[in-house]
Amino acid sequence: MFAVILSLWSFAAGINPHDTIPDYLAHYNIPVEEHWITTDDGYILNAFRLSRPGAPVILAQHGILCSSWFMLVNEPSLSPGIQLYNQGYDVWLTNSRGNTYSTNHSTLDPYWNRKYWNFSWSDMGRFDVPANIRYILDQTGKKDLTFVGWSQGTSQFFVSMTDASVKSYVEEKVNLFVALAPVTWMAHQKSPLFKLLVGLHVDQLWETVFPVGFLTYNNTPTVAQTLCNLTAGLVCDVTVDLVAGTSKLDQWKAITNLTAHFPAGVSMKAIAHYGQLIRDGKFRDYDYGTTRNKKEYGQKTPPNFDVSKIKIPTALFVGEKDDMGDVQDTQTLHNHIKTFLHTDQVVFSKVYEEFSHMTFFLGTEDAFQAWYPDLQNLLNTYNPLPSTVAV
Repeated sequence: MFAVILSLWSFAAGINPHDTIPDYLAHYNIPVEEHWITTDDGYILNAFRLSRPGAPVILAQHGILCSSWFMLVNEPSLSPGIQLYNQGYDVWLTNSRGNTYSTNHSTLDPYWNRKYWNFSWSDMGRFDVPANIRYILDQTGKKDLTFVGWSQGTSQFFVSMTDASVKSYVEEKVNLFVALAPVTWMAHQKSPLFKLLVGLHVDQLWETVFPVGFLTYNNTPTVAQTLCNLTAGLVCDVTVDLVAGTSKLDQWKAITNLTAHFPAGVSMKAIAHYGQLIRDGKFRDYDYGTTRNKKEYGQKTPPNFDVSKIKIPTALFVGEKDDMGDVQDTQTLHNHIKTFLHTDQVVFSKVYEEFSHMTFFLGTEDAFQAWYPDLQNLLNTYNPLPSTVAV
């Protein structure tokens, strides 16, 4: 395992903490627009557009503790965001509420009001996803787009496809869901960080007494020290491999680039929600306890996210060595999708040998060539480029 500790931020190769996405991509003559998107519940989200007006649209949503940098940190020839743009797509890199780029709200101050942090990735699925899609399609004039999610980005989109409040909208507006390292059921996950947090019940304790941001840009040193104390010295450095694991296919330079803008923060409630999935072995909404569940959901237990009802073509890209999105758990997901009337919206499913949770954007040339052509083939079918697009 690599030990990419936070102190390495200042030594990031190629990408540094002070770099901005527009300035970085200017080196490759890629025009970047910065956009601000307000959700129905008041969160103000940041998005970067690798602008190619008129082209088919791809929305790329990052995973837990990451940001829109995730599609850009590898060598340009191996960075999916850059390659999708070069291929001819209008690429939008969105940022989830509470991360470095999306710590804004129309009424709540994230630094002084704990109510700001009262959200999980299920709320991202209900509010962030439809807000991003609506805004992007309005800006581009397109009728639909492809949603590419990684890790937590997949969790929230599975919520979008199953929640009654947004389900019909996303079905109409998304032509393909690409799930990179999907995270839903987590009975077999092996993330060292989550195993420690859940095993010691640190996630539940923290959410109860400190329900704010977790490893945000401004509180990472404090949180790291608190973790060190709560785990009796077991977790003192927050590393890439500690969170999601790495493999021999992941490039050191790309990992180091990632650390320049990692961790980018998330709510503690989102962490606790994943802890809940690990404990109860179900993919369902946040569990507030019997009394509040009855108030929030009208029942004693949180409702399951019924993935058997999804109607959007879905592609599952699975890493054989994925610590968070374990192969067995992904098979459980696929089995649940297939249970409704014997239909199966999974149009592609493949396990990539030796891939970690992060190899899809940190991998070697061989790794990139193992998976990216599969993405291209899917896009050619569900969101093809017009022959007139110049690349």
